[in-house]
Amino acid sequence: MERKYQVFISSTYTDLKEERQNIINVLLMADCIPAGMEAFVASDDAQFNIIKSVIDLCDFYILIIGNRYGSVNEKTGQSYTEMEFEYALSKGIPILVFAKNVDLDREETSEDVELRGKLAAFRKRALSDRLGGMWSSLDNLTGQVAIAIMKAINENNRPGWVRYLGFDPENVTQELNELRDKIIQLEKENKILKEKHHEISLNTLDLSQYKIKLNFTEKLLFFTPSSPPPQRLSIDTTLEDIYKHISVRISERVNDYGFVKELSSFRSGFIVDKQQALIIKNQFVALGLLEELDDGIDGFVRLSELGKKVMRELNAPKSM
Repeated sequence: MERKYQVFISSTYTDLKEERQNIINVLLMADCIPAGMEAFVASDDAQFNIIKSVIDLCDFYILIIGNRYGSVNEKTGQSYTEMEFEYALSKGIPILVFAKNVDLDREETSEDVELRGKLAAFRKRALSDRLGGMWSSLDNLTGQVAIAIMKAINENNRPGWVRYLGFDPENVTQELNELRDKIIQLEKENKILKEKHHEISLNTLDLSQYKIKLNFTEKLLFFTPSSPPPQRLSIDTTLEDIYKHISVRISERVNDYGFVKELSSFRSGFIVDKQQALIIKNQFVALGLLEELDDGIDGFVRLSELGKKVMRELNAPKSM
């Protein structure tokens, strides 16, 4: 479905009228919706709240910095342009920054030394690790914005706006009910397939066929320049023996460090090769015995349902 992206243009106004108009034209050609409070100068909290409500509706935020800091809010000590930037930043809106390449100490400006200092600090912080760059002419700025906005659209998954084609409450209700029924049915089928997969995997999985040579290095508590090098050894084993050993030692979740530590206990007094341990962990994941946790923390795994069944089978007492 085709989407249009709304873009807020932020800058001081009187000194950057031409630049703002060119950016509006660029955004229109990029099939975007420009949003800027043209000639609207916030002078109190109520008016600034209007600006924030407009920013809330935008997918991207473009900041143009010239050679003026702009009007300062007495309460915050910041210019309204910088306050707009702070607000967009707090909302997680992708920000594109373009600063004019000028020497603030030499550039003619009506602003005093304090405001020029504030502008220099604002420029430095705004440009840090953000898409955009420095511009020296109107054409240069226009070209940079055209490239940057397309790059930002491609790299960020923003909601955008979709053309409204009418609304039929009865049809929507019917479609939602049909989708709900399909989801319920798919969940039932998925549960059955998972159970069958676990049964098949449990019956066909033979970890003993996977031969492994585990490499260890001696764990030294004290080491001096005169100490002999730590002893190294290799143990021939199988994934079955490794899984039988480690599965009962893994709690609900374990990270890479914990996995290496537990696998090292396979041989007392030695530390297993870390890279080899992580390869084995990934093999268990690929076999469906471990499942990765999608909680924003890399490296954490836990026993899957299949992994728990295999653990119980391998560690169950064997009948004579």
